[in-house]
Amino acid sequence: MFTIVVVGLTSCSKDENLDATPVTMANITGSVNLYDEGTTKIDNLGMTVTVEGTSPLISATTDINGKYTLMDVPFGTYTILYQKSGYGTFKRFNVEHKDGNTFIPDTPSLGQKSTTTITNLTVSSNANFPVIISVTTNPAGSQANTRYIRFFFSTNPNISNENYDSYLETSQTNISPNNLNLSQASLDALDFTSGSTVYVKCYGESFWGNSYSDPNLNRDIFPNLNLNSAPAVSFVVP
Repeated sequence: MFTIVVVGLTSCSKDENLDATPVTMANITGSVNLYDEGTTKIDNLGMTVTVEGTSPLISATTDINGKYTLMDVPFGTYTILYQKSGYGTFKRFNVEHKDGNTFIPDTPSLGQKSTTTITNLTVSSNANFPVIISVTTNPAGSQANTRYIRFFFSTNPNISNENYDSYLETSQTNISPNNLNLSQASLDALDFTSGSTVYVKCYGESFWGNSYSDPNLNRDIFPNLNLNSAPAVSFVVP
């Protein structure tokens, strides 16, 4: 006598044995705040935000609230560019995008390029300050028309906004000419050796300068400077 055993077999479809297709791209979102060259908030609409190095180039435009969405960006580490007519280009480096949508939490405040021209730059001194740098601007600064400027210093006579040893934070001027009074302590803070010749350059700047540190160039970038400037002047460190 034979016993017949019937074994039930469960078949699996080919598709059920396959893993889900891995996700390789997602969105990058963020926002900006836009200003004129001073402190006045203006319309956030119309700034182009671009993922550098993508092909085809992935970009988006900010809405009235300054928000943007970069669609279907392949996972990777990117530089993000922020551009609009009248504004110096701002860059955000090393944005890491992986494992889903990326939200950039830091909202940059970006200003328009400076319209301030430096028309004259001189150096003098008095009993209280060993170095006085006098700056004349156009338009002239006044209580009703604040202007913004930035100073650069170098021992190289070919000083510029791209070739400098140190710089000061943005200064506001409500008078023209405007004096930068450097005490001995201020000169010591600039870290130049006594007896060395230091060259000074000044540029019109915006309150929000759109500045950033470029790891490739190993220096800070100042996109909103007005490069129409008076020739550099120099002084000898006491």
